[in-house]
Amino acid sequence: MRVFYWTLRALLSHWRRHPVQFFSVLTGLWLATALLTGVQALNSQARESYQRASQLIGGEPQTRIAASSGGLFPQALFIELRREGWPVSPMLQGRIVLQGREDRRLQLMGIEPVTLPTGSALAGQTLTAEQVVDFLTPPGMTWIAPQTLQALGLEEGQQPLTETGVPLPPLHAKPDMAPGVLLTDIGFAQPLLGQPGQLSGMLLAKDFARQNPALPATLNDLLVIKKSGEENNLERLTESFHLNLNALGVLSFIVGLFIVHAAIGLALEQRRGLLRNLRACGVSARLLIAALGVELGALALLGGIFGVVSGYLL
Repeated sequence: MRVFYWTLRALLSHWRRHPVQFFSVLTGLWLATALLTGVQALNSQARESYQRASQLIGGEPQTRIAASSGGLFPQALFIELRREGWPVSPMLQGRIVLQGREDRRLQLMGIEPVTLPTGSALAGQTLTAEQVVDFLTPPGMTWIAPQTLQALGLEEGQQPLTETGVPLPPLHAKPDMAPGVLLTDIGFAQPLLGQPGQLSGMLLAKDFARQNPALPATLNDLLVIKKSGEENNLERLTESFHLNLNALGVLSFIVGLFIVHAAIGLALEQRRGLLRNLRACGVSARLLIAALGVELGALALLGGIFGVVSGYLL
C-alpha cells in the first residue's frame, strides 16, 4: 500500500509542474459533460412542456374541429354547429406580448368553461361552479404557471397590459399549467388577441367523436375534424429539433473527449522517463497501471461532477 501511495504521488506531481495540462483535462471533461447534460435536460423539459400544453384541456389529446385553411374562422360557425346538436366548445389561441416584457412572447388560450366536454379537466383539475363564475364574470381570471409568473416578475392578482394596452384578467398561479401559457375565458381572450368574433378551433366531446360524425354539408368546405390520433402533435412536429439538439450535445461531448485525449497523451509522453524510473525502482507494471487508472478516474469524477452540476444550471 505504501508503494502504491508513493507511486500515485509521483504521478500526480506531474500535474503540479504542468497546471495548464491539468486544466485542459479538467476543462475538457467539464465542458463535455456540461453540454451533454444540459442538452439532455433541455430536451426532457421541452418534451414535458409539450405534453402538458397538449393535455392542458381534458388531461389528454382531444378531437378538435379547425378551419380547413388552418387559420381562424367566424364564431358564427360554432353557433351553427351548436344549433345542429353538436357538443362543441370554442377555443382561441394566439401569441401576446406584455408591456415592459417585449422580449418574451406568451401563448394565450381562451376557452368557454360552460360548454367544455363533460368531465374535462383544466390544468389537471375540474372546475367548480365558483371557478366557472369567476372565469365568466368581470374582471375574470387568467391561469398561469408559477414559474412563468416568477419569470415575468409578476404577482397573483396583477393585471398586466398587453402591447396594445388591453389589461389581462387577474393572474392566478396553477401548478399544472404549462410554462409560457395563459388560460382565460374566450370572451376576454378575443379582445386581448385583437380577434373579436373569431375562433381557432372547437373541442368535440369524446363520446360524440367516437361515432365518427360527418360535418353538415354547408360546413364541409370550411371546417375539418382532426382526431386525436391523427393530429400532428407538438412532439412530432419538433422531433427534428430534438434530434439536432441531441446531435449537438453528443458532438460537443466528443470534442471535449478529444481535448482530454490529447492532454492525457501529452502527459504520458512527458512522464515516460518517470515511468521508467518507477519500474527500475521495483514498481510492478500492474501497480503502475492501477495508479494511472486511479489518477484518470479521479480526474473523470471531478470533471463529471462539475459538468453535471453546470449542465443542469444551464
